[in-house]
Amino acid sequence: MSIEVIKCPACAASLDCDGKSEFIKCGHCGNTLRLKITAKPVEPQVMKFVDTTLNVPLASCELPSDKYIPSGSVMPNAACNAYPMPIRCAAASKNGTAFSFFSGEGYMDDTKCPLLSSSYATVVNQISKIHFKPFMDAERYANYHINEIIRTGKMTNAWFIENRPYPSKGFNRKEALDSFIKYQQYLAQLTGDASINKMYYLEESCKVYEVDVGQIKLRIVVAFILNATRYQLPNMFAMGGFMGGLFGQRRPQTSNGAAPGTFGDIPNNAAIEWASNGVFTMICPKERFDQDYDDFTQFVSSFRVDPYVTQENLNIQNQMRRDVANYTQQNIAQQNANFQAMQQANRSLQEAYDAANQAWWDRSNAHHAQVMASSRSTFGESSSDRISRMQSEAIRGVNTYMREDGSTVEVSVDYDHAYTNKLGDTLATNSSFEPGGNWEGMRRV
Repeated sequence: MSIEVIKCPACAASLDCDGKSEFIKCGHCGNTLRLKITAKPVEPQVMKFVDTTLNVPLASCELPSDKYIPSGSVMPNAACNAYPMPIRCAAASKNGTAFSFFSGEGYMDDTKCPLLSSSYATVVNQISKIHFKPFMDAERYANYHINEIIRTGKMTNAWFIENRPYPSKGFNRKEALDSFIKYQQYLAQLTGDASINKMYYLEESCKVYEVDVGQIKLRIVVAFILNATRYQLPNMFAMGGFMGGLFGQRRPQTSNGAAPGTFGDIPNNAAIEWASNGVFTMICPKERFDQDYDDFTQFVSSFRVDPYVTQENLNIQNQMRRDVANYTQQNIAQQNANFQAMQQANRSLQEAYDAANQAWWDRSNAHHAQVMASSRSTFGESSSDRISRMQSEAIRGVNTYMREDGSTVEVSVDYDHAYTNKLGDTLATNSSFEPGGNWEGMRRV
């Protein structure tokens, strides 16, 4: 408790104030004052969501705690690369109305990109918790999500009632899209993304449905923001996006926002990363819908994920990036080792082939010399000597040519002409055109 002395602004004499009168007259100088009483603004009630099992703070919102009871949990089984630490938070009232928030889901559409199904990509996907599903626009995703709620809740006779504006005060689609694009460009710079021809998509949705649960009629609201990035992979395979552009050179990038609801025709070798940026739901008795929808709007508008969860998501994503980089380096090292082993095997095969080929020529030359020596010893220098040599040449598939200095050289029968130069080199060809230069034709003997 504190006591504040009020003084007259004219003479500084103390004033007597009962806190009720609008006007006060100074007893010393007779100056009359008018009091302006302002009410202290009421601070909004903050509701906290905590995973009581793990004792982890999850989120907060501005809902009256005397009307709604909060609950929350971490959902490791729903982890994906966009939300590696997903959470679910709920606020329920005694009147049967319940609000909930789910972190959302992240997927990749690789139906036009068979390169993403390689053995390398398969391991990367396992490390990065990447889930695959064809891209859905906001309309189709809303239908998919409500069908899941109806199926798990064993509800019947579902009707679509209406579309409503996204229930967050001050939401602006253009501002949200611009913010999303800037964030994706930041990630591209961070990871060295080599993909090109990027397109971005963001659309909000809020749909109201009516369902039956036995004899009870309920109203269900599903609200979310869906975002996606479509990118073209370069010719040299680069994983792109979250995978980090681990191969290939950086290329000029172009980007634009896609029209809501479509990416147009998706070209080959293009992939789409898409995610629901939080899914809000409201389930309430039909008769309470109008009076409780304002609270739902307050729930969505004021909902804030706890900084601890945001930081943990970033930590896990960074660790996944490091794991992918380590695996990539190991993969490159293994490929280099395999290549070196293949080169060594090829060298060994070549050496074995050369050795066998040289041995064959050595045996052939020895046999030729033996035949010629035998012929000379028996017949002397005669036509039979030439016949023996020709037989040996035929067996070995060669012809003998004579250089200008009188020496001879053997050339494969696959060639019709043979030439030599002053260095003793030999040139064999099937062309009748003389090579010119220092080459001189040799005579076959």
